[in-house]
Amino acid sequence: MRLVRLAMLTLAVLTILAATTQQPNTDSEIVALTVADIRRLLYALVLAVTLSPEQILHWSIWRRTARARARRAHYQRRQAN
Repeated sequence: MRLVRLAMLTLAVLTILAATTQQPNTDSEIVALTVADIRRLLYALVLAVTLSPEQILHWSIWRRTARARARRAHYQRRQAN
């Protein structure tokens, strides 16, 4: 029971963080942070010690930029049909 409560509390905190972070414009080159992104960043910055914070943040920006490009390509393809 305790682990379920802890998991639910953690998900609630991550959801609040994702909702309250400053979201970029819809035309920007980067996708907004999601709950999964925040969880990965927190894990990489707090628990894993293998990479430097600069490398982790660079990876996060690269991943979100790639997702934004994929989203734009998907929308363009759907509009073409």
